[in-house]
Amino acid sequence: MDAIDKPSTLLVVESYDDLREALAALLVLEGYTVLSVATATQALDVLARLPHIPCLVLLSLMLRNPEDQRFLSRLRTLDLTSRLPVLALTADPDLQAPPAGTVCLLGKPVRTEVLLAAVDRYRTRH
Repeated sequence: MDAIDKPSTLLVVESYDDLREALAALLVLEGYTVLSVATATQALDVLARLPHIPCLVLLSLMLRNPEDQRFLSRLRTLDLTSRLPVLALTADPDLQAPPAGTVCLLGKPVRTEVLLAAVDRYRTRH
């Protein structure tokens, strides 16, 4: 990867510890700096403390989880959705289209090459 194309920080939001750690490890191997948290509430806390917004949020999304919906609503309220792409991952069979506030929806399990291509496509270039 060229220095000019050096990726920035990603925020991974995944409630399952093993999956969160695996996603973070994969993304670190790809050259990303990764922050990871278990909940959308923790993600909002992290975003509030960072001096710069990440280039992408990878959000494990459950349709019936009100916390995930509040997270997406809060990003819209803060007017961050245009500058902070949210790539959603879900195993929820009822979720067929990307919800408002997300740029993409990938089903779990997701193939590594599909995930990495989506991260590269949607991340902002800071």
